[in-house]
Amino acid sequence: MELLLQKLIEGVSNTRGHDFFQRIVQLLNMVIGADYTFIARLDASSHSANTIALVAKGKLVDNISYSLEHTPCANVSDDSFCCYPKDVCAAYPKDDLLVQMGVEGYLGTPLHDLTGRVIGIIVALYQQPISDPLLVKNLFELFSGRIEAELERVEYEDRLHALNTQLEQKVAARTAQLQQTLADLQLMQRQLVESEKMAALGHLVAGIAHEVNTPLGVAITTHSVMADEFSHFAALVSADRLTKTELRNFCQVLAQALPLLQANLNRADELIQNFKRTAADQHSAELGQINLAHYYQQIISTLSPVLKKAGVQLQMEIPPDWQIQTYPGSHVHILTNLVVNSVQHGFGNGEGHQIWLSAEQLADDLYCIHYRDNGCGLTQVAKQHIFEPFFTTARNHGGVGLGMSILYNLVTQQLGGQVQLPDGQGFCLSYSFRHIDQPQ
Repeated sequence: MELLLQKLIEGVSNTRGHDFFQRIVQLLNMVIGADYTFIARLDASSHSANTIALVAKGKLVDNISYSLEHTPCANVSDDSFCCYPKDVCAAYPKDDLLVQMGVEGYLGTPLHDLTGRVIGIIVALYQQPISDPLLVKNLFELFSGRIEAELERVEYEDRLHALNTQLEQKVAARTAQLQQTLADLQLMQRQLVESEKMAALGHLVAGIAHEVNTPLGVAITTHSVMADEFSHFAALVSADRLTKTELRNFCQVLAQALPLLQANLNRADELIQNFKRTAADQHSAELGQINLAHYYQQIISTLSPVLKKAGVQLQMEIPPDWQIQTYPGSHVHILTNLVVNSVQHGFGNGEGHQIWLSAEQLADDLYCIHYRDNGCGLTQVAKQHIFEPFFTTARNHGGVGLGMSILYNLVTQQLGGQVQLPDGQGFCLSYSFRHIDQPQ
């Protein structure tokens, strides 16, 4: 007996999990001389048993599931040791499986968890009467504790694996949801940025349309005068009534009208060309070399209607010889944003509104623009949050709150500079930018 026990213990000492169950069932089956030996887990919900290790005629075979109804295993699952040395089929005539297998002797022992709940059974089946049921019972009881511990450990690992799988699925689902949300937010942000750009462009369009009307109106009026004079002149020529006085009058009218017509058409052309370039640059992300003073003057000329309407005077001091390679479109958007913000948020209905624009060179390739107005300025709260997306003090008036956020990103991410809010009267902002040799 001691040799058998030692062989059993040594045979399962270094195994775990399903290997342990298969190995101990094989060894027990060999020692007790049973025709069938198995360990099964119980499923209370379906009142059934599922084998996790099954030996038939000395060999491991595929696991099976069976109903506990009308079987001796039902008694074992109720926490009872069950032993029928012979005639077990007579005691359970409705157990078709026992009848088909020709089982004569049955012995089953319950397996418990730490709370005492029956979680499984270990069973030996004999096609002949059991010769030594006490030995089988003792061996089952001796090793049931080790089997119970391994059953509970495997069950715990299975639950842990299921929880991990469930957690991974939840994390994957949540990640996918967050990625979709992020994609939606990025799309919304791009749409809002484009909307903000279009709003800035709208100010330019409205202003330039109003500004171009003046020189075009003068040009049309001048053309009308010239047309009338020409008709009169042509009529005199046709009637052969042209005098020197009429000819001199006609020449005087043309001498006055043509320069006026040319000046106003040139003014309209200049406004339209400036608008076309700044509008195109605003939506362009390409590098270009600009004369900073001349380019900023072009931007300001397209904004002059906005400034005139609000009664704002803008003074600019930028050295005339700075040739800088940069992203022109970013400068259009930045300056347009600043001027429109001053007009909409900084100035009231009074007079004397002013904006000052100056520049300095900080290093060989680093420049800085200083922008200042004499408006109402920013509160401390606004200063803290002004560059945050969607922060605005004009929400009730349709403000989106992206203008200064876009400005900050353009300066820091595209122009390679920084944005500062120096102390001072009114609204003060400084932004730096670099001469860019290669695209970032």
